[in-house]
Amino acid sequence: MVKRTKHLPKSQREQQIIDAADKVLEEFGAHDFTIDKMVSHLSVAKGTIYKYYKSKDDVLAEVSVKALNVLLDHFKAAEKKRHDPLTALREMIMSFYRYYLMYPKYFELFIYMERPDFSSNVQSYLDISLEMKNYFTDHLKKCQAAGVIKSDLDTSYCTYIIWGSCMGLMNFIEAKKVFIEEIIKLNRKDLLELYADIIVGGMKA
Repeated sequence: MVKRTKHLPKSQREQQIIDAADKVLEEFGAHDFTIDKMVSHLSVAKGTIYKYYKSKDDVLAEVSVKALNVLLDHFKAAEKKRHDPLTALREMIMSFYRYYLMYPKYFELFIYMERPDFSSNVQSYLDISLEMKNYFTDHLKKCQAAGVIKSDLDTSYCTYIIWGSCMGLMNFIEAKKVFIEEIIKLNRKDLLELYADIIVGGMKA
């Protein structure tokens, strides 16, 4: 439980709320995340949280800013590891899997935020989402400039296809992992490796 403090500056109070939300997310996951659990953690009135954030979705969107920045760092590290842009693309796709293993609650948050009724206009969330999209799209453009993927591909469409299909596959693996690993004896990493090969191979010039 966070020590109760009164009359904090706005920026400090917002950070305190988001830090608490991050801890509640880590403990309970996105689906069981509630404002009431945050209230218990912070020892503040529920109205204090709603003074800064209009809804639970806005709070989670703000938490996702940290989660998306961490994922963006994974993409950047993966790209720097490989000089060949095509190999770097495959490494970037696989970095999503490594992120999923390291930060399962953040991955759960991403899945939660993909639902149709999720709604938030938190500017920092919109900004980092666009920054991530542009970073991946720019790498695809580098691949086109190097002549290693097809020049007629729309890089924005490709970015969304990779994001959506990668999220979908990992969500499927998470939901069916007992069946996949214990019943039909498939390795999750091997599935993701094959997925990356199919995606990169289909784009290859």
